[in-house]
Amino acid sequence: MGSVGRIVVGRIGLALALAGAPAGIAALAAAPAAAELHVWVDGEGRTHVTDDPAAVPAPARGGARSVEEIRSLWDGGLAGPPVETPHGASGRDEDRQARALRDALDDLARGETARAAAALAEVLRREPTRPEAHWYLALLDWQRGRLDASEAHLRAFLQSAGDRFEPWRAAATRRLARLEDERRLLSPPAGALRLVAHETPTFRLQVDRALQQNGAGDFARRVLGYLDEARRGGLEHLGLAPAEPTGVVLYGRAAYVQAHGQRFSFQTVGFFDGRIHVASAAHPAGELRSLLVHEYTHALFREATGGDRPFWLNEGLAELAERRSRGMPALSKGERAQLRAQAEAGGWPALRRLAPSFAGLSDAEARSAYLASTGAAAWIDARTDRAGRARLLRLLGEGKSADEALRAVLRVDTDALDAALRRELAAEFQ
Repeated sequence: MGSVGRIVVGRIGLALALAGAPAGIAALAAAPAAAELHVWVDGEGRTHVTDDPAAVPAPARGGARSVEEIRSLWDGGLAGPPVETPHGASGRDEDRQARALRDALDDLARGETARAAAALAEVLRREPTRPEAHWYLALLDWQRGRLDASEAHLRAFLQSAGDRFEPWRAAATRRLARLEDERRLLSPPAGALRLVAHETPTFRLQVDRALQQNGAGDFARRVLGYLDEARRGGLEHLGLAPAEPTGVVLYGRAAYVQAHGQRFSFQTVGFFDGRIHVASAAHPAGELRSLLVHEYTHALFREATGGDRPFWLNEGLAELAERRSRGMPALSKGERAQLRAQAEAGGWPALRRLAPSFAGLSDAEARSAYLASTGAAAWIDARTDRAGRARLLRLLGEGKSADEALRAVLRVDTDALDAALRRELAAEFQ
């Protein structure tokens, strides 16, 4: 059976594990969208949420947050110190720096991480002690596995942050303490991989013993919570759930590379081959959550179709589900512009070419393939409901070709969908 891999792409989801998600997080997510909640982190590192403004300690008051903003603190959204313009600084350098920081955070929220990182670096060039820039660059470097750079930014943040950033100082201190846990997992394991089993009615989870020993105390519980969320998302969006428990194996980063580093022609952090295999940080948060959503979607695809093809649809649906879990658009403006430029230059990765597999692609070609696949899946997603998506996959499972299934549900074949997506991108940038 072929393997479906998850490429390491430039778009990085920021995750701030201020504390373990409280038991009521699912109920919190279902609260009315208009609810106003307040969040703060106390001196012991505990996260508090309340709808009573009077219950918030004075130093932590900074206005109400929406339910989705609160949820992001645990589930991998963008979270960090507020960017404020000093009183009376309008039109001055302080105001320009604050605007540059806010623009960078907007870029991060849209998934434009390269642009955001460049803007944050420029802020530090002009103002080397700016705490907010150090904070967000520390998160970016952490997610990219650049632990030394992340440590340097965290220490710079602690040196420059004053009382206004006290909750984030506590979080930075905790992250520094966790760095050694992550570094230990970057060393190749000695001896055979040892796995610890955790089973539920819907998942058979196996965790690298070294990962569990060096990780958060509630590591397995948190991971199983992410998996349950992925299962709910699959039911809601695709109308699918596996008939049997899904196998999941989590590795420390070095153990994953040692076991599967040569499996693909491009770098991966996870894949599905009948079981979900994923490289994890010692302290899981939003990045792992999103990755599990991605790989679980591959499991649903195979459950429905009996295989992995067409790969562009398989990968596109998985990438789309992951981005949806992060509250991000299907493609950022920069990614859409990149695809349009490739189409104009004749380098567009045609969907029909990607249908058999992504095998043999270089890192750069694989990135383009993922973008085109995500765009195509988003095109389908916008023109179908849950029943239509389930029918499309069911037809593939009945032995229909991709073209037959697409024509039955959307009245297009692969080439027509490909052409429609190109036209859509071209029209957007006219």
